[in-house]
Amino acid sequence: MSFQVVRKSDQRFVAVEGTTGFSVAPLISADNGSVHMDLAICTLAAGASTPAQRHAFEESWFILGGTGTSSVSHLTFTSQYGSFGVTPVAAPERKTAGAEGMTWLRMRAPQAQAADPNHGHAGADDWIASDMVLAPDETDPRSQWAGQWSEGDMGPRGPLSMPGYHGPNIKSIFIRMLVDQLLGAHQHTHFMVEFGPKDPNAQYASEHYHPFEEAYFLLNGSAHGVLDGEDVEISTGDTVWTSVGATHGFYTTSDEPLRWLEVQTPTPPSQNAFYFPYEWKQLSER
Repeated sequence: MSFQVVRKSDQRFVAVEGTTGFSVAPLISADNGSVHMDLAICTLAAGASTPAQRHAFEESWFILGGTGTSSVSHLTFTSQYGSFGVTPVAAPERKTAGAEGMTWLRMRAPQAQAADPNHGHAGADDWIASDMVLAPDETDPRSQWAGQWSEGDMGPRGPLSMPGYHGPNIKSIFIRMLVDQLLGAHQHTHFMVEFGPKDPNAQYASEHYHPFEEAYFLLNGSAHGVLDGEDVEISTGDTVWTSVGATHGFYTTSDEPLRWLEVQTPTPPSQNAFYFPYEWKQLSER
């Protein structure tokens, strides 16, 4: 399977066995054809906590709603809409919801071994989370592994410029990096993408492919996508996944900007991260 579209209406939350008030709606995993990622939406009831655990994978998050705290190793952070962070491999972690409950997009990479009966988890009963709570702040040297996104982070849209590619084939775009190697992630990246509103004269994302997997969780707007030659309409709440080598391109179809959370795994190379078939066709014709 080269791509997958998971509609918002298809999301199904399942209670996590052995917990109280903790449910997960799987989005992308080995069940969808992915080899590298495990993407899901998680929700905690008011006052509930996730189990204290260590993982055989990196885990990043972006808070979609509610409030609470996110504890990683020796640090505990306040969490609200736009809070994000990463838990390194083997670091103990736990989340606790506030009075409103809490919902977040969860990304794990690499996938846990299929034969592992514990699914990459190990209990962390010997760990006590810090009771000193910090606000996630990338300007605070103590605020390791976490940050806070806000509307003020979004800048003017223009041609794409990011590690692995800069050029004219993707325009009217702004990217705000969230989880990457600077924050402590080495297996994946996690960032905010915004395209401009629909414009018949604009060039958005020309058809291309990558040597890594990608997924997009739509936060706002709608788009027309071409996924391995198939036309697809996507809108707020939908999730799109593309495999290694699967072509994809998008243009906005709404009068409002198109915004999504994007994850990539394995970590993209610093060069040749984007391939545009039409460029190679032109080269062969020369």
